[in-house]
Amino acid sequence: PLWCEKYPDDKNCQGGDPLPMLFTIPRIGDFSGGSSMLGLGDIVLPGLLLSFASRYDEAKRLIGIGSRGGRPEIQSCASQKKGYLPPMVVAYAVGLAMANIAVYAMQMGQPALLYLVPCCLGTMTYLGWKRGELHDLWHTPKVILACDEKLYGPLGDREGDGEASESSRVIT
Repeated sequence: PLWCEKYPDDKNCQGGDPLPMLFTIPRIGDFSGGSSMLGLGDIVLPGLLLSFASRYDEAKRLIGIGSRGGRPEIQSCASQKKGYLPPMVVAYAVGLAMANIAVYAMQMGQPALLYLVPCCLGTMTYLGWKRGELHDLWHTPKVILACDEKLYGPLGDREGDGEASESSRVIT
């Protein structure tokens, strides 16, 4: 068998690669040939927040809505420069750097999410609060709903929600 995690002492156990739940990254300049490990969850969970930030930014650009002092205002799409994604990517990098510094300082493995979540979620929360959009970010952003409606039509007219639209009805 290739996977011997259940019975590693079995004589038929010949090893094999571990499940792909861990990325092993070689350390540059390490004379002993060490490596750092990054779990799949350390990429996926913050990645979900980053993808939400990207979708929110793109919806705001499409609809052309910004905020100034907590009040929404209509802007041209070209004037939308303040987004959530670039600061979130920087926050992810800072959290990852903090996790690596903690590993070197404590000489033992650290859960990267311990550093990634406060950096990413804290950045998103702070920016939302500063821009007056925190309530909208937390409770189904209206700009995303408006963007979906603009792209796909009203919610009741979409296919697959129980009622067939005029274009999807089959005449028999």
